[in-house]
Amino acid sequence: LNAASQMLPISWPEFGNVHPFVPVEQAAGYQEMFARLQKKLEIITGFDAVCLQPNAGSQGEYAGLRCIMEYHKSRGETQRNVCLIPISAHGTNPASAAMSKMKIV
Repeated sequence: LNAASQMLPISWPEFGNVHPFVPVEQAAGYQEMFARLQKKLEIITGFDAVCLQPNAGSQGEYAGLRCIMEYHKSRGETQRNVCLIPISAHGTNPASAAMSKMKIV
């Protein structure tokens, strides 16, 4: 979860009130910010490219598990397919693992 202090900027009207259908040319600042963030994430992760989608935690969880599975596949380690899920986990955790064709323990 994000700390309240990290979420504060998105509550600023100057930042958070852009209309979802604003023409791209009127949102150049947002586009620049997103491009810079993507580049930084590429450097940090070592990925060739990154996507700022998905927004939901469950979607990110699934995307992350798919990346892990593809990494193991690329190394010929397809036997590494177990996902440890604690009893306290959110319901999407085992669902994401199952959709990723992982064994749930």
